[in-house]
Amino acid sequence: MGRLFILLSITSILGIAPVAAAELPGADVAGLWQYLELNSTELNAAQLDSSAAEQRAAASGALPDPSVRIEWQDINQANGVTLNPSRVAAVKYSVLQPIPGWGKRDAQKQTATANASLAKAQQQAVSAELCAQLKLTFARYYRTFYAMQLNAELSAFAASASKLAQSRYERGLGSQQEWVKAQLDAAALNSENFSLQAEYRKAQARLNALLNRNSDAPLAAPQLLPELPSANALNETQLQQRLHASSPQLSKQTALSAAAQGEVAMARKNQTPDFVVAVSPVQRGNGVSSWDAMLEFTIPLQQSSHSAHRHEADENLRASQAREQALEQNLTAELGEHKAALMASTEQLLLIRQQTMPLVVMAFKSALAAYQNGRLDYATLWQARREVQRNKLDELDALTNQQIHLAEIERLLGEPL
Repeated sequence: MGRLFILLSITSILGIAPVAAAELPGADVAGLWQYLELNSTELNAAQLDSSAAEQRAAASGALPDPSVRIEWQDINQANGVTLNPSRVAAVKYSVLQPIPGWGKRDAQKQTATANASLAKAQQQAVSAELCAQLKLTFARYYRTFYAMQLNAELSAFAASASKLAQSRYERGLGSQQEWVKAQLDAAALNSENFSLQAEYRKAQARLNALLNRNSDAPLAAPQLLPELPSANALNETQLQQRLHASSPQLSKQTALSAAAQGEVAMARKNQTPDFVVAVSPVQRGNGVSSWDAMLEFTIPLQQSSHSAHRHEADENLRASQAREQALEQNLTAELGEHKAALMASTEQLLLIRQQTMPLVVMAFKSALAAYQNGRLDYATLWQARREVQRNKLDELDALTNQQIHLAEIERLLGEPL
């Protein structure tokens, strides 16, 4: 009941309407992500870019549009210049179809398909980045909110301790110094609360910015952190396999290498001719009197230019493949770092909950009983209560760090664990 009262007091101070909290985003990551998917302009833009690239890939490799050519012969007649087909010597109607050289359309298709894969990977990268930012920001939002709650609990204790110190002083059981110290401790907690409120509003503004909302738009109080994955999901081998299979960053670089490979193929194919074929009915008078056919092709004589383009494409491909290899190594190292940090935070959390927290709570209860019976001074009691507060904040920090490193791992993988 006391925790509920404190929670309602905090929400009242921060301008959160408890009745409408269920209608607002902010209680958990799932609700925030659902809201972001519907309202993020950045995510929408990435989806549109991916769709546009898919359409370009679908249209690539098609033959160029044909053209029509009309030629009039002997338009200078006795009665003047004329374009009347029945009065000139002949009119030739040509339908011309450009045809790229062998394999060029396939190379164009390869490049366009790679660019579509690149756009898709970019969309996945944007989604993974936004999701990671959302989870990171929510973890800090959660941490600040419950740090304020812990501060409120300690403030309530400080107020009670101050009254007890005053009562002991009035009965001659304690010193005036103890009573003044209790007053100063309560004032210091008020100052800490102001700082925590400022941090809370910053986290609130960052969340609203991600959701494409006004910075001061109301948010529900944070309730639940995402659950941690199972130990099997954090298996080193499995994580590495998922990194290679689904990492948006690796997918982007792989798509760039595929596009570079298409450019290499095109550079080589450009050393072969392109063609234009045409069929031409010839009109004389009021009817078609004959048909012509035409074949035109380019002659790739500029070998120095073609060679330079080919070498350029080869170098670009090798550079892209080198970047792909370096990126894979860096991502693997980063994944290992975040996994190690996640495991360390988990071990720290277990240590706090199973060992240090029970001991400091026991020590505080003992100190409180001793103080109430006049067998302990106020400074020792306050130190014991502060130790409880420190352990609770350490527990909150460990929970937050777990979520931060989990979000970073999922950002690298491009999918939830």
